[in-house]
This record gives sequence, C-alpha cells and structure tokens, in this order.
Amino acid sequence: MNTPLVRAPLLLLAVAACSYAVHLSAQAQRSPGSGRITTQLGGAQPPRDESFLPYRPLLEVQHHLRKSMPAESPRVDAWYRASFPGMSEAERDAYVPADNALTLVSRSTTVNIPIRRGAYFALPELQDAYDEKAKLLIGGERTVWVGVWWTLRVPDSRQVSYGDIVSARAQIAAVQNRISNYSPPMLKAVKRNPYDGIKACFHGDDGGAILVNGEARADAVDGSCKVLFSDSRIANDATIAFAGPVTAVSFIDRRFYTRSK
Repeated sequence: MNTPLVRAPLLLLAVAACSYAVHLSAQAQRSPGSGRITTQLGGAQPPRDESFLPYRPLLEVQHHLRKSMPAESPRVDAWYRASFPGMSEAERDAYVPADNALTLVSRSTTVNIPIRRGAYFALPELQDAYDEKAKLLIGGERTVWVGVWWTLRVPDSRQVSYGDIVSARAQIAAVQNRISNYSPPMLKAVKRNPYDGIKACFHGDDGGAILVNGEARADAVDGSCKVLFSDSRIANDATIAFAGPVTAVSFIDRRFYTRSK
C-alpha cells in the first residue's frame, strides 16, 4: 500500500540519515527569507555539479501551507525561493534560471520544475515521487538555501487597493495561526515572520515604481525593487499601482530593509 502523499506529523528530521546534510542555517534565519534549509553534498558524489534537496519534507511543508489557506478567494501564493552562496538579495530578485535548473528525480520519475524569475518555484504533488523519496537536483551549485516566500496576486491592471494588501496579509496571518509551535523549523519561521511590508520587483533597466494614489513611494529600494512598509495611515481605499514590468510582489520583513532618505 502506498504511503499517503502527505503524512502527519510533519517531519524534517527524517532527512538526517541521507548521504547529504540538511540543516537550518542560523545565518539564513536572520535574512529576509522565511526559514531556510541548506544542503551540502557529502558521501556519494553526484554525476555532475549540483545540489540535492529532499522532496518529501519540502512537499509536506508546501502542502501544509496550502491546506491552511482560508476558504475565501486567495490573494496570496506560497512559494519556495532558492539562493546560492555569494548571491545578494538584489541578485536573487533578478535571477533568471536555466530551463533545467531544477529537476525532480526518483526511481520512476524525472520531472523538470519551472523556476520563475527571482528564483521562485512550487513543487508538483506526485505520489510516486513522494513514495520513492525523490530528490530535487539544482544544477550548477554545490550549496543551496531554500526558504518560503509569499507573493501577492497582482491583476493584469497592476492595480489593487491598499485594503486588498491588508486582506492578503490577513490571509497569511490565518495560515500562521494554524502553525503549531511544534512544527518543523521552516514552518515555525513562517509563523514568526511579521510580513510587514511588500516588495515589488521590476524587469528591465528602467525599473518601475509603487504608486500610492498616483504618487511614487518607496520606503526602501533594493536593486530593481521598491519596498512599501505597512502603514496604517494609508486608507484602505487608496489605489496601489505597480508602474512598470512587475515580476513579483512579495511580503517581506521590513527590518532587513533600510528606509530611503
């Protein structure tokens, strides 16, 4: 009989017996991301220069976040984001991966997983891969960090109300409230994150802007991204527009961004 796709309780410790080490990075806990694990190769060497990530525990975390979303129409999406040694946050925001940068491999399954600009990706839920304890291969690097990030769903008009952002943040809070204090470290990091700002990243040299009722506002600037801190003085009916080729609008921890003068 096959193991259920996602079992309870969630366990990250099961990967400790693998031929590679997976552990929480204390340094990553102090970063803008939401709880990361890092993997470094050890024991048997891979056929090429690539990092391994365990599919099963990462899928369980993703599944828990998705099933904890409120029943109302979702305004946010939960993603994993990859980062590599020496990569700044601005470089990660502009990261454009190769077509085969992430591959899911098990005894009977080989699937290329798309990675969006900015190193965002989501895992497919595949029973065979889960049962066979598949590995995620990330080519080109021998160390990789992975964290959970939330993004705002932006309509084609690239305009929302500030109330929409407040509602989106409330949906994240509903998920946080459903995370136990005994959950795996990655979920506990999501639970602790204040998500008290948004970061809009734009494609192209000209960048873009966050407009609040038609006026450009950037509480902080990070590469080609503009940051808007949560502000109770902004009315819920205020129009928030993303002027320019926006690639992602993510929720961030404002402590890691220096306010623009």
